[in-house]
Amino acid sequence: MVAVRHNPRLSVLLTEDRDRPDEHWTRQLPRLLQPLGCEATVAATGTQALDLARNHPYHAAVIDLATPTGQPSTQPASPSTPGGLWLLQVLNRLPRKPPVIVVNPHAYSQRQVARFLNQALQLGAFSVLNHPVDLNHLLATIARLIQRYHQGQWPNDTNLAPGQ
Repeated sequence: MVAVRHNPRLSVLLTEDRDRPDEHWTRQLPRLLQPLGCEATVAATGTQALDLARNHPYHAAVIDLATPTGQPSTQPASPSTPGGLWLLQVLNRLPRKPPVIVVNPHAYSQRQVARFLNQALQLGAFSVLNHPVDLNHLLATIARLIQRYHQGQWPNDTNLAPGQ
């Protein structure tokens, strides 16, 4: 996990469905954003992501729906409710909730994926990306998110809570 800095130009919370090799997008994105003064923090579980979001407001979040919740009773994420969907529900209750880009789960049936994505969109997800995540498409989606929620400008502390 990346240490959280105090005033990045853009602060993004990332979740993943399991440990990944260095060439995976959840490892590449922080390295791409860092020279721009941006920061991406990777959380391995939904509870870890929630703890981070409660203690540090994020300008955006990229949530893999297959992220395990991190709670013993639901580890790994159950087929009926993936941990990423639980996290999206809980993030929506925070006073300073970040806009969310959702990554669909690839280990589920087409029917389950359609249901999860429908629920994610009902919960206010900004956009949905498919596995495997194309880094250029993700960066373009983040640019669209900045345009929509931050009026095309690098976010600052006064607009960490879009739509509030």
